[in-house]
Amino acid sequence: MNIGFEFIKYSLNAKGRQGIHSPFVYNLMDKVLSMPISSAIKDRQKALFTELKSDNTSIEFKEFGAGSKKLGKQRTVKQIFSTNSTQKKYGELLYRIMHAYEPMKVLELGTSLGTGTLHMHWGNPKAEIITVEGCNATYNKGKETIAKHRLNDQIHVRNSTFQDYFKEPIKELFDLVFIDGHHDGNSLIEYLRLLEKYTHNDTIFILDDIRWSKDMFSAWKKISSDKQYHLTIDFFKMGLLIRQETKHKEHFVLRKSV
Repeated sequence: MNIGFEFIKYSLNAKGRQGIHSPFVYNLMDKVLSMPISSAIKDRQKALFTELKSDNTSIEFKEFGAGSKKLGKQRTVKQIFSTNSTQKKYGELLYRIMHAYEPMKVLELGTSLGTGTLHMHWGNPKAEIITVEGCNATYNKGKETIAKHRLNDQIHVRNSTFQDYFKEPIKELFDLVFIDGHHDGNSLIEYLRLLEKYTHNDTIFILDDIRWSKDMFSAWKKISSDKQYHLTIDFFKMGLLIRQETKHKEHFVLRKSV
């Protein structure tokens, strides 16, 4: 996939709040995406990023989905961080969504180093977040990082493949699901199918790396045209879905900040 060409197409189609008639999306553009980030959170973010981008700790990475296009199995923490899409702007997108909509039960598939987890946690510290990571070495590093930067004990880090996690008894109905791992289009569609009974009509689904590959982007196009998701939003690297049976189908390509 030519990511530069895709970004040009995205930029030409992406809208600001002008011309948006959906009340939810207009509020998202007008209030949520322009929400200021407090200096306290910026200081936490800076401390986290400074720590990770200078960490030369080597990790033996075990792939359970589509492998990295840049890194081998032996990776340093700072190498993993350099390819992490939940750095600043996309991390702040997660923060703003959590802060604005206050989901209380959150599932993250793909902990990695914990940067996405922590931005969601900082956005709503009261939320219970279950985050799942398949690679044992990455799980250990992510758990360590989260423990160092969390505000309370509301984050529960699980070492499990996504498939095995869904085999366990799950009692929660999740208000927000962030899928940030595997990077395989067919698997992404399968996870969304499995999540149907653990989510509700107002659950917000956030999908990471929708343009990771042709396969992922093909899956995103299929998902975003599916009428069971009344609202789908394209933020270039991330996609957002909401399933509300009483609403008509809408799809938007939006800038992640205004």
